[in-house]
Amino acid sequence: MDSQKYTQLLEQFGKRFKQVRKEKGKTQLDIEVATGINNGDISRIENGKTNIEFITIAKLAEVLDVEMVELFHFETSISKKEKGSVQVNRTAKKKE
Repeated sequence: MDSQKYTQLLEQFGKRFKQVRKEKGKTQLDIEVATGINNGDISRIENGKTNIEFITIAKLAEVLDVEMVELFHFETSISKKEKGSVQVNRTAKKKE
């Protein structure tokens, strides 16, 4: 994947996080207070302007009371060829 695709994924994640945050009736300030993540960083996450760590994703999911996977429920622009490759790799790992 090229860097533009990664950037798009970060943007899609940010949009999804913002959507879930609003659905849960939380403000950015609520998230900051509950997680200790700076309000500016939360804004950058929502706008796809920063790469975030796994632990940060876990904290965000916890404060929103959702499973982490819920934050990844968005369409990606990965091609069918790339999806097939991922599927093949998953199948190979299951057989081991």
